[in-house]
Amino acid sequence: MANNCFSTPYKPESSTGLYLAQVLSHAEKHPEKLACVFQPRGPETAETLSYGELNKQVVTRAKLLVESGLSGQHVGLLFPTGIEFVVDFLACLAAGAYAVPMNLTKNAKQLERTLTILRDTGVKTILTTQETQVLLHAELRDIQALSGFRWLDERHAATQNRTLPSIQLDDTAFIQYTSGSTSAPKGVIVTHRNIIDNQLAIQKACDHQPGLIAGGWLPQFHDMGLIGHMLQPLFLGGTYVFMPPLNFIQRPLRWLQLIDQYRIHSSAAPNFGYEHCMKMIRDDKQIQQLDLSCWKVALNGSEPVKASTMHTFAERFACAGFEHGSFFPCYGMAETTLFVSGGPKSTGIRSLKLNRNALAQGKITTADNEPDALPLTIVNCGELSPHFACAIVDPITGSRCQDSTVGEIWLKGRSVAKGYLNQPDISQEVFAAKIAGEHDGQYLRTGDLGFVHGGCLFVTGRHKELMIVRGKNIYPYDLEQICNSYEHATGGNGASVFTVSDGDKTAIAAVVEIKKRSLRDQCHDVMNQDLKHALSSEAGITLDHLLLVPPGSLPKTTSGKVRRGECHRLLNLDQA
Repeated sequence: MANNCFSTPYKPESSTGLYLAQVLSHAEKHPEKLACVFQPRGPETAETLSYGELNKQVVTRAKLLVESGLSGQHVGLLFPTGIEFVVDFLACLAAGAYAVPMNLTKNAKQLERTLTILRDTGVKTILTTQETQVLLHAELRDIQALSGFRWLDERHAATQNRTLPSIQLDDTAFIQYTSGSTSAPKGVIVTHRNIIDNQLAIQKACDHQPGLIAGGWLPQFHDMGLIGHMLQPLFLGGTYVFMPPLNFIQRPLRWLQLIDQYRIHSSAAPNFGYEHCMKMIRDDKQIQQLDLSCWKVALNGSEPVKASTMHTFAERFACAGFEHGSFFPCYGMAETTLFVSGGPKSTGIRSLKLNRNALAQGKITTADNEPDALPLTIVNCGELSPHFACAIVDPITGSRCQDSTVGEIWLKGRSVAKGYLNQPDISQEVFAAKIAGEHDGQYLRTGDLGFVHGGCLFVTGRHKELMIVRGKNIYPYDLEQICNSYEHATGGNGASVFTVSDGDKTAIAAVVEIKKRSLRDQCHDVMNQDLKHALSSEAGITLDHLLLVPPGSLPKTTSGKVRRGECHRLLNLDQA
């Protein structure tokens, strides 16, 4: 980042309760303490930034943004994983610019998502690095959509000593785009109040202490990586330690080595991240060389959480000092800034075995003493944060559900965002819901189905994805878990189950990714029968259509979630 004489400490006119004022106050207390450690390619390549230098660079960049007339404007952030993103995101907060984090990619589908975000926000200026700008223009010179923007990189600096604006708690801080697993990505308007409230909620639930060391491989443009990995340790005067996501995908051992090397206390991943470790790390000697005893908060969220995954991971890495109690299943979303429920710390993996037939009718009945109940295990997503009020509501009638009944999860609290950018009608429907017959204010409709038991939240699936077949509620993720556990399946998020019209009836269909070797060597008819039998015996479901596909065939979001709606197309192409 460019340095100049404008390096006075950040002291906004209205700083009470502002996240950035809290972060940069650490520069006065301990300027030499490490704020960030970035490991792009291994231990020998580590880049660091102290709190004193962080303060200097953020103020310098913020004054450039003010001079460029970007206060109150949407500003695109298009960076490779790195410290530059940290500085420019915080600079946007200081300048009153509305940061729009985006995925830097050459993948055609992901690039289209980025272009959609640029159009939706009306961004005129993109912050990036000089190297990234050169590469983008070289690689994408034929894409006219990226022309016409003003690009600001580390070569640009303010020419005058600009005054930073007064920032209010209810001012927009940034725009976080949803993953778009069930619909087109939507821009969530997150305020400064939302940030500070959710940071406090995360700190309390995880029992994070001042000086926290946290981080990992999660993308910086994704809410879990941004709010949980990046902003939380900086909020507590700790250290944000991170690596590029691709390094993890290629060699997941690097994530665990990062945790060991820097004694990371808190690190998160979606469920597939833990599965990826077990799939790729097979050398017992490598595991025994690790010391994961420092990893006390292993958050698992962003996608449905599997108890079996966590139990197996804990057993596999116990010899490296990892403890069962470190697992921290949690629940949240961009619309609540990030965090909603989880913990308390050290409680580990908890779950309920439910009667599957009762659940199909929307009722909560345990199956502990019912051997013929086809039990379904639902993971406990932890205690609801006291920063939220939660109601379980019938999504059709809008009435509060009776106890022991599944309904839509509705939330209200200071972490709930303003709404969706440029979508007033949908924002009114989603962010201003009212419970029928009650007068206790507006709620956020999460779109997720679940229930509260013993003060803890249990999530059963997405309302939009719920399949109703012959009067029964069927949760696709439950069936996908069965498919993914098949010995010839790729596992992870390699299956999609959905309904299709089949004449005058509703049929159940599945698309399952199969290992390359199995597709080549195994009888496809036998694999079809195996999967259908597994679904019938374990879930009591008759599968009408099944398509076996090679690894990597299923369409997914940037965070690895299956786009079930697009999976219909694969089945249609096969039947055409």
